[in-house]
Amino acid sequence: MTLIENLDLAQIILTRCVLAICMLLGIIGSLFNLIVFCQKKFRSNSCSVYFIATSIFNLLVILCGIIPELLASYRNYDIALYSSTFCKTKSYIIHAFLMMSRSSVALVCIDRFALCSRNAYIRRLNQRHITILSMIIACILWLIVPIHVLVYVDIQMPKRRCGASGTYLIIYSIYAAIVTLIPLVIMAIYSFLAVKNLRLTFARIHVTTINTNETINRSIRVQKRDIQLMTIVISEVVVYSISTVFYPIYSIYLAITLDISKTPNRLAIEGFIRYLALGFFIFINSCSIFYIQLLASKPFRQECKLLILRFLKRDQNHRILKTTLAALNARK
Repeated sequence: MTLIENLDLAQIILTRCVLAICMLLGIIGSLFNLIVFCQKKFRSNSCSVYFIATSIFNLLVILCGIIPELLASYRNYDIALYSSTFCKTKSYIIHAFLMMSRSSVALVCIDRFALCSRNAYIRRLNQRHITILSMIIACILWLIVPIHVLVYVDIQMPKRRCGASGTYLIIYSIYAAIVTLIPLVIMAIYSFLAVKNLRLTFARIHVTTINTNETINRSIRVQKRDIQLMTIVISEVVVYSISTVFYPIYSIYLAITLDISKTPNRLAIEGFIRYLALGFFIFINSCSIFYIQLLASKPFRQECKLLILRFLKRDQNHRILKTTLAALNARK
């Protein structure tokens, strides 16, 4: 088999096997996340609002992104390569939902920083109504900003691919690098500051002040639940960084090599890298958040276990009740 055939086969295997499994796990994980963080004891926490939003956006990315990929792979017919409207709409929707998801993770990093801050004014940002307002603004922003995708992204001939071309490809490459790196930088900076503030908080839990021979112990209260949420946030940032770093690199490379004559093998390699950077790794990230949280947080695992046990107990009680009613009816 030639290099081109091997890469085509690898892409088919990744799509039909890996992405199919990830899609099922991702849908289950996103729904489980929604159930966990929509509980009454979590709803009052501003961080939970961001996790709920992230789960919704990731679920939408999975449904709008992976399902069309699977259908195209199994049917050997990608409608995005033949319908200009579908090409534009799919590109716009996936881009918008991805950026909403990234923004919610970036905002949750700022939220954790605000929670651990020693500045009272900054701590006021850690409120539920501010969280909801921030998410509404982020959603509106990412419905407006990518409108250019609807205008300029189209089916490119003769290679028949859905994407950008010409001058817009260079502009889009710069744009893609910027909008991918900005959330990443925000996540990195505010995660670092949040961890730093958290350490300072623990260091100041027992501060002794001598005043008229009295010892006053002052502490900044940080609940264990908030600390566990911080662990989840940092784990999400790490996964996001690994899965999205290839996207801006590939976009910049594509813009730089736009006018270079390329061999068929090089084009095949670039096409495979494009598939990984612009699709596979990003979809994997959207599917993996719930499982990253399971690995990162013991209380989150316990919460999920309690939910499953509660559901099984309710199902068992329902079956017992059904059996009892059937027995009573039989006696009559």
